[in-house]
Amino acid sequence: MTIQLIKSTFVPCIHMVSNPILSTLAQLISLHEGIAEADGEQVLNVLLTQNIAKALDLPEEISFTTRVDIPESHFVTYHSALLNKFSELLADRGAVAEIGVKYHGYLKTTGFEKILQQNIAPQNGLIRFLDAKPETTRYLWCNVAYTAEADERRIGMVSLVINELTGVTPIDIGDALFWEADRIEVNDSLESTAISFEDLSSLIEQTSAKLIKNELENWSAKLTRTLTRDSERLHAYYGTIATEIATKIQYKGLVDEEKEKELARIEATQRELERKLADIKERYALSVDAFLHSAMVIHLPTVHINCELVRKKAKRIVTAVWNPFTKVVEPLRCEVSGQPVYEFYLDDKIAKIISSNSWHK
Repeated sequence: MTIQLIKSTFVPCIHMVSNPILSTLAQLISLHEGIAEADGEQVLNVLLTQNIAKALDLPEEISFTTRVDIPESHFVTYHSALLNKFSELLADRGAVAEIGVKYHGYLKTTGFEKILQQNIAPQNGLIRFLDAKPETTRYLWCNVAYTAEADERRIGMVSLVINELTGVTPIDIGDALFWEADRIEVNDSLESTAISFEDLSSLIEQTSAKLIKNELENWSAKLTRTLTRDSERLHAYYGTIATEIATKIQYKGLVDEEKEKELARIEATQRELERKLADIKERYALSVDAFLHSAMVIHLPTVHINCELVRKKAKRIVTAVWNPFTKVVEPLRCEVSGQPVYEFYLDDKIAKIISSNSWHK
């Protein structure tokens, strides 16, 4: 995945939609500066920009639904031409926007020693509070578009937020983007990041892969069940044919050339079975192609809590982040798996943070 640094007016979609088809539409519409809001589980009310409405050949105000019996609504499925049109619009990728957020309150710097001890716990070492101070933290909100294909084709999009300082993802930023009036322009270089571009790209790929896998879990399970069912039917069908031929050989007492002819039919039946099995395996194999469609760099006022991790003679200073929009200390990041962790182990050499799942001692 690559990020092309282009200024954009992209604003992330805030209204959460549980229906997977409508959720995909809501995200796509939001990315193209439209407004989408759920009306129940199966209806999405939409306001499109004039140019997008024209490109999709739709009115600017429209309702989408996944039920065919809802009047004055546009019925959509994964096979709808509408999703294919949106798929074409997704080819315009690589936009990066940047905003800041105001916090209407006082960022305290006291009491964090206790908060730190209550939330972050090395299992085989110590954590020592050093200081806490208000700092701006950059978060990267990423939208990853994907196309999944098996017996049908689906498009979708997943979103994730990365704390650029700690590398923790996915992370919750609470209601930081809820009030548009609190968003402010920032003039900061998008070229410089706290973590390397290679690490950032890896974080986006790994996290989005997990999110996409979760979104496709039901479909993947259905494909597996269908493959198993069709495979069993093929085995039963061609097995019956082979059994009938074998019975014929035995019943008629066939020998020599006649027997060889029937045995050749059994071999041909087996080859046909293998060909059919390969066909359905290919038909139900799920392939996914994904790319980073757009991103937003969000500057949030936070408190940086500097602390020291100690394991035997190994010591190092790390920074934890307290987010006033969630009122919590964010987790640290396992330096082996990338997993967000509050409880972890430290290695003996440099006090590297290692999750319990990755700890092998």
